[in-house]
Amino acid sequence: MFDNTDDIHPLLAGAPSTTEFKKLRKRIVRNVREAIDAYGMVAPEARAGQDGPGAKWMVALSGGKDSYTLFAALYELKWRGLLPVELLAVNLDQGQPGFPATVLPEFLDRM
Repeated sequence: MFDNTDDIHPLLAGAPSTTEFKKLRKRIVRNVREAIDAYGMVAPEARAGQDGPGAKWMVALSGGKDSYTLFAALYELKWRGLLPVELLAVNLDQGQPGFPATVLPEFLDRM
């Protein structure tokens, strides 16, 4: 699936570099791609690279590990040219006690 498993988008460059983490990341990205294919989430004409209005996917980031992981997997697929959609990351700040208010805005600003 990947030409070079060490290749990673600069946004995610702070991720651990252990072999175990790289295998986990690769497995998650593969599973996300398989789910996209299995549920027909990308139109065949978009996969074929035909012109037309592109799909936009909104990904809600809560600040938890699960939403970060999903967004990172989708972002990597897009970066590698395997996901022909525009990704829009959004966050609704619910004001959770103890959650640092700057984490998500700083992450999204780096995009």
